[in-house]
Amino acid sequence: MAEGNSPLRARRNLRWMAVGLLAVCLGGLGAALLYANLSNAQSVITVTRTVYRDQVITAADLGVTSVVPAAGVDAVPADRIDEVVGRTALLDLAEGSLLTPRGYGEPAVEAGSVRLGLRLAAGRLPSAPMPPGTEVLLVPVGRDGGEPPPGASVVARIATPAGVLPDGASIVDVSVAASEAEWVARLAANDQLVLVRRAGRP
Repeated sequence: MAEGNSPLRARRNLRWMAVGLLAVCLGGLGAALLYANLSNAQSVITVTRTVYRDQVITAADLGVTSVVPAAGVDAVPADRIDEVVGRTALLDLAEGSLLTPRGYGEPAVEAGSVRLGLRLAAGRLPSAPMPPGTEVLLVPVGRDGGEPPPGASVVARIATPAGVLPDGASIVDVSVAASEAEWVARLAANDQLVLVRRAGRP
């Protein structure tokens, strides 16, 4: 009986040896992959509590973690954390997420200012390109040759480059002082504005 079982035992032993060898190989592969991941890990900035768009980022909102960033994820290195504190969130930054360069920067609208979108008829603004930050004057004008409305011109800055509509009119975003916003909005709604680039200003 013992001799008859020898081939069966041999086959079983070979099977267990193969399983053991496979386990060793997989273990070695796993260790190699783990080592590769650890060697590629980067120290990056993480968001420790949610920061909403337009809020100022504080030190308490940020932390540091070590990760292997996924392909296409551009995380901010941990050594830049000091330059992030005090900047403005340009997107909603969710708790537990990695901070990306697109997530923070300078505020879209300065304190005390508002952004307005203006629709100006053809010929009511310069044809030359005006990059964001260009200082301009918003000048009140009369309609159909009439008297201009009372009130002074308003200093503004270009917020987005002007675009042209199919009817020839232009649209452009400008930043103005909050105290002037209602006045400018009324003039724009009544088609009583001309945009003039200030001489010698960027």
